[in-house]
Amino acid sequence: MSEEKTINQIIADAVKKMESVVSGWFTSDAVMLGAWCLVDKIPDPRQKTFGIDSRSNPPCIRYNPYFVNSLPQEYLEAVMVSEGFKILLKHCTTRLQKPKAICNMASQITINSCVMGSVIDKQMFANALNSKDFELEENQWLEYYFRQLLDNLPKTLDKVSEKFDKDIKENDGLPQPQGGQQGEGEGEEGEQKGSGGQGDTDKQGYQKFSTPSDAMKEYFDPSSTANQDWSENDMLDADVKNMVDEKKGSTKQWGKFTGNAMNQIVAANTPKISYKDILRRFHNSVISTKQIASRMKVNRRYDLAQPGHRRIYKSKLIFAIDASGSMSDEDLKEGFAVVNTLCKHSQITYILFDTEIKIVETKFKKAKKSFKVTGRGGTDFQDVIHFANKNKSDGMIIYTDGCASPPTKPDHTKILWLLTKKEYKPPVEWGMRATLDRMENVH
Repeated sequence: MSEEKTINQIIADAVKKMESVVSGWFTSDAVMLGAWCLVDKIPDPRQKTFGIDSRSNPPCIRYNPYFVNSLPQEYLEAVMVSEGFKILLKHCTTRLQKPKAICNMASQITINSCVMGSVIDKQMFANALNSKDFELEENQWLEYYFRQLLDNLPKTLDKVSEKFDKDIKENDGLPQPQGGQQGEGEGEEGEQKGSGGQGDTDKQGYQKFSTPSDAMKEYFDPSSTANQDWSENDMLDADVKNMVDEKKGSTKQWGKFTGNAMNQIVAANTPKISYKDILRRFHNSVISTKQIASRMKVNRRYDLAQPGHRRIYKSKLIFAIDASGSMSDEDLKEGFAVVNTLCKHSQITYILFDTEIKIVETKFKKAKKSFKVTGRGGTDFQDVIHFANKNKSDGMIIYTDGCASPPTKPDHTKILWLLTKKEYKPPVEWGMRATLDRMENVH
């Protein structure tokens, strides 16, 4: 019984410390308060520090009471604010990417560089991962950091090993680059096995910490348990959106933490039209149909006395990728990914061009693992417009950054300009336009 009373008291002390932080937000930061009121708080020996569980119903924050009690009040508030931003910016739900450990790292870097820097003592986050650790641009969005970390996985693992003084390659919490296997060590649900922690554990399995520094180091370790329970949760996202919508009209609701990140939070909770939806609508708009007689179809008017009719859907669709020098390797990689997605639904003609057409592949209908890239000079859209006119195409998607002289309008081909960034514009006023969903405006 003595051990049970002890752990109960430890949990009670932790609850009191967290409630003290939350009560301070009643007058200073209503949005952060709202985020924490949307989730339950549950002590859990599986959780070494703090972690959002968006898989549970209702969603909750699972915590280790020893971790909470080991931190000074200002350190605890900083950690709780960080978790609040993961909820408000939907890092733990809609924007979750796998492997989860890499997403956790990207989330840390995003929040620490874009949100926390101006309001939190940097000494508290001395162990946190930041953009400088990986020689990446500052003030970018989660998806950008995730791609960069995953694309340079060996370098990423080396930096994490150095930062946390451990051989991360022997740890099951992070993916390993050997054999091209990403996500190795994650179970079917993506759970991580953790890093072993700092110090001893009690009889219930709760991790103990000897110093605040050890506790914070465990919290920021990407191979630990902080994000093991992240998952998509439409109900939590809807609750966050409703709360943000209620408060975005009044600046008084936004405090020193969320006030600096108001635009990012509002943007993360603003519905967006996906470029995939625009592509689908564009594709549907250029489909042509033809009816042919068929005995396999029943005639609605004459029954079996006359053949029925069936429709043949056909369209001549071109996907043209700008391979000029102004298009980065990452831009081209994402363009090829769109081509592979589009060819699953229709047969297309694929074009690679810069000042002239470099590659033409007709009847493109199977995804490729690799694409040949030539060109990398200037940009001239006129050749692809001539190609569309010559082949009497129904529609053409031009993937580009838009940096070139305006071409003449095609004779009858519908054009969709698919731009690499939201701030870019096509060189002409005609045609539909869309931007890849890379969430540049959402941190």
